[in-house]
Amino acid sequence: MPSTTRRAFLGATATGLTGLAGCDSLGESDPTVEFTLHVDRLDHPLAETVLWTLPESTDESPVQQTRRRAVAAAVAGERFSTYGYSAVPDGEYVERDGRYYLLDDVVTGSERIERSILRLSWVGRVENEETPEATPREDLPEFDQNAVMAAYFAARAEEHGGGAPWDLIEQGGFVYRHLDGVESELAPDPEHEYVAVHGTVLEVTVTQETLVEPEHTGFATEVADSAAAFDDVADAAAVERRLAPDDLGPDVRDLFERVRGLERYSETMPLSDAFESLVETLRMRDALDCSPENCRPKLYETEYLAYDGEYYDCALYTNVTE
Repeated sequence: MPSTTRRAFLGATATGLTGLAGCDSLGESDPTVEFTLHVDRLDHPLAETVLWTLPESTDESPVQQTRRRAVAAAVAGERFSTYGYSAVPDGEYVERDGRYYLLDDVVTGSERIERSILRLSWVGRVENEETPEATPREDLPEFDQNAVMAAYFAARAEEHGGGAPWDLIEQGGFVYRHLDGVESELAPDPEHEYVAVHGTVLEVTVTQETLVEPEHTGFATEVADSAAAFDDVADAAAVERRLAPDDLGPDVRDLFERVRGLERYSETMPLSDAFESLVETLRMRDALDCSPENCRPKLYETEYLAYDGEYYDCALYTNVTE
């Protein structure tokens, strides 16, 4: 579970810190690779960080209700299956009544099931006079809003090319799998001919199609019977690198102590020896192969680092600058 600080870091453009060792000034026309290191001390216990929290019981969305039932069944040793989507969050740890479990989502078969599939076709801009009136996405029920967004991405990719969040798109649109538990104005029979998304009008098509849906079954393995025992499990399972101050040379240790007190630390090529050694020690050696000719913006991570009795989440971001 990345921290708030980490999320802010990932969302920002890596920038150098002037006045720090190893940072050279750049000529305006000379490209180089900038390395930005972020060392984030966990502000929660590691066991709490790796523990997956069940949705609140007040969340009545059908997706969360199904997930809650699947997890409860897995922990109780009962069979519960879903079709076309995971039953439980695979590889996550959960706690129930003071005991701790590792969840596994296993494909155990398949079923042919009829589903409603929403697809959208590009029409034109809302402000164009010839464009028909459309229902704004925001006026639809919540589940339909999510469906329309996925179908919109598919339609945009079809109309303009380029990328799309393909993990949200199936069958060229959105597959409804929870119709029995949601309010919908689009499936199975659409009440709207056109919808508007981000100023674009799109035509609505909903078809009924039989899909071969994989059957997913959730299983749970008990890994600890107390919070103290789970602390050991979390440490063993989640720590990628263990270091003590004496494991680092004086210069590398001094640099690490400085970096973990900063929001971020940046160097540009050529890198200082201490920085290169620290990157290698954190097992991010591949990042050092970057050059202005072959490097692209990329994130390297060490999750998690155990150092001097504390846990850290480390990230190195590479980028070509001029």
